Amino acid sequence: MQPAINLFANPSSPNRYSVNSRAAISQARDNLADLLSTDAKKIFFTSGGSEANNWAIKGVLFKHLNNPGHIITSSMEHASVLDTVRYCVEELGFSATYLQPDAAGHIKISDFESALTIDTQLVSVMYANNETGAIQPIEQLCSIAAEHKIPVHVDAVQFVGKRLIDVELLGVDYLSLSAHKFYGPKGVGCLYIKDKDAIGPLIHGGGQEFSMRSGTENLVAMSGISVAAEEANRELVYWDSHCFRLKKQMMDLLEAAPIALAFNGATDYDSALSNTLNISIDGIRGEALALRLEMLHGFIISVGSACSNNKTKQLSHVLMAMGLTEERVLGAIRVSFGCFTNAQQVSKFVDALVTEVRQLLHISGGEAL
Repeated sequence: MQPAINLFANPSSPNRYSVNSRAAISQARDNLADLLSTDAKKIFFTSGGSEANNWAIKGVLFKHLNNPGHIITSSMEHASVLDTVRYCVEELGFSATYLQPDAAGHIKISDFESALTIDTQLVSVMYANNETGAIQPIEQLCSIAAEHKIPVHVDAVQFVGKRLIDVELLGVDYLSLSAHKFYGPKGVGCLYIKDKDAIGPLIHGGGQEFSMRSGTENLVAMSGISVAAEEANRELVYWDSHCFRLKKQMMDLLEAAPIALAFNGATDYDSALSNTLNISIDGIRGEALALRLEMLHGFIISVGSACSNNKTKQLSHVLMAMGLTEERVLGAIRVSFGCFTNAQQVSKFVDALVTEVRQLLHISGGEAL
């Protein structure tokens, strides 16, 4: 990203200094296209996943304002999807069906087929869940939707950079991603658009991004996502196998530990991402455990989505949708692995977790140290 700081010329200007700025954007678009196995002309930059999700949903549905119809989504989507769908329902007159996951965190194809109506105008389902890592049957959903000529938007923010993806084979119409999920900078992402004539822009003005998203380009951020996409395309198969080994190591250590726990959602390779593990521990609160692990051991984990934590504290809508009890949801933590995590850190983390769980149980009077 450092070289891009010196590319001060506006990419939209006709002067000779802007040539390098335009070239940097073109390279970023090419690198993202390679990561998604698609044409660079179908890549449109955004400020991140939330904007991309808003654009896909509103951009499609705003074309139906004179005849608002039906949306299919799931009850465990990211807030930027759920809130946007709710806005379209409450303010614009659309209706929505929220597919419920099973105990593993997956939606059923039969439920999706039952939800389809002659008025369905959009399907929006995430590829992989941000709290459990559960992977949805997107290719099947797209195939069924295509038979009914219904566009499909996929929030793939958690998926891209973790597993190989070919959007053309997938059959998706719109796909969102964000750079910071594969080691790029925060505040930049993109929306894959299969046919730009089928969707309208949200931001009008100077005509940037092929007149689909106006505004002077964030060249530094684009350069960052460019390098991140190039590296992910080269390294993600290794990253994936590395994370899965660590995930399996942690699961084995936890299952042998002297504490009562349960894994939430699917954990096998084909059904869930390799970098995410959601765990509930009997008799403790996830927030208390997370705080002690950070303050006393330097380990940072999560008790839900980072975005939902900006709002009033509430139970995880993802875990509740999966049918977990309130007690189990309150005792849940989410652990993430990355390419910089190693086996020694996993072992130390499990030791620290066991120590703090026993301490918390002792403090609460639920046994012991």
